[in-house]
Amino acid sequence: MAVLNEITKEKKTQGRQRIEIKKLENGSNKQVTFSKRRSGLFKKAAELSVLCGSEVAALVFSPNSKLFAFGHPSVDSIVLRYAHGTNTAAAAAAASTSTNVVTNVFEEFNRDYVEAVKELEAEKTRLAEEKKKEKIGGEKFWWDEGIEGMGMEELRQHMAALIELRRRVAARVQELKAAPPENATSLAVVVPLQPSSFGHARLGFGNGNMHF
Repeated sequence: MAVLNEITKEKKTQGRQRIEIKKLENGSNKQVTFSKRRSGLFKKAAELSVLCGSEVAALVFSPNSKLFAFGHPSVDSIVLRYAHGTNTAAAAAAASTSTNVVTNVFEEFNRDYVEAVKELEAEKTRLAEEKKKEKIGGEKFWWDEGIEGMGMEELRQHMAALIELRRRVAARVQELKAAPPENATSLAVVVPLQPSSFGHARLGFGNGNMHF
């Protein structure tokens, strides 16, 4: 009997001890404890939701500021409902408003996209017209080019090219005049030269000279 009392007394003194709640200083222990307690917290939240049909949300930041969240039916719906009060209708209205805002943003983006496509097509058409005009203009002779937009140096080069063309035409005419009559039935077509830089030039027509 004395032995039994001794064993009973020993069990009373070595029972389950309560762990003191205080901040952990060891980083490794802190991380392990956080992971275990976080899992336990989320498990309890899930049990509460299943057993009682409650809508539950739990947000936890780790010591490294990393967010962990659990929610039923979803964290977003719970947070939105909390932000707008406990009225379900108010939360639904807020959710509808949020959806409308997103829809309006997408509609505006779609309008901008359509306008951008129209502008792009218009620019393509304009460039095609310009290329067409350039192609048509390229079939003209170079001496038909307008001189209104030319500067002094361009005018000098243009005049020098005209002088060279005139010289070649005159030489060809003299060549045909000197040829036998049977070979001089018509004037040959003179291949025009492209304008090139000849420096200062004079173009003589009639009795006067043009100077630049």
